[in-house]
Amino acid sequence: MVDLTPLLTTFGLIAIAELGDKTQLTVIALSAGYDKVRVFAGVILAFALVTGLGVLVGETLFQFISPGLIKILAGLLFIVFGLWILRSKSNNDENKNRSLSNPLISTFSMITLAEMGDKTQLSAITLAAKYDSAYQVFAGAVLALGLISLIGILVGKKLRDIVPLQKIRSGAGVIFILFGILFLAGL
Repeated sequence: MVDLTPLLTTFGLIAIAELGDKTQLTVIALSAGYDKVRVFAGVILAFALVTGLGVLVGETLFQFISPGLIKILAGLLFIVFGLWILRSKSNNDENKNRSLSNPLISTFSMITLAEMGDKTQLSAITLAAKYDSAYQVFAGAVLALGLISLIGILVGKKLRDIVPLQKIRSGAGVIFILFGILFLAGL
């Protein structure tokens, strides 16, 4: 009989850790204004990459790539994306039906940079070492992150039904800029 303790423990811990995280606020904001399927695909691909790197190469990764550099890149990306959203809001008449050119790639990039060295990736590294079961830890982490992200996407969809899209975009732009500043400040 297969012991599912690593999978179930990882799922529970990662799901709890990710609730209310900046990544989920990003997912909610993106899904409120863009194609939910592409946002979800970008999120899953990013989580699979970041979690896979964490589980497979763990701390060795950070000997080659400085966590500080990753945070700076993430901060700049969030600020640029926030400014782009605010700019596209102000040019709303000419961009009436224009959306993000590729929400999948934008979501993937933002989530990947935001999650590198984040508590969920570090938790996956620790759990993989503790249980010596990289596959179960990877599966538990990606399933938990996917489920929490799916909930965030559903919240984003509901938010769009309640709040006008222009207000969501303004709020999302400001949130992304604030996250960018927090990343650059090292918070």
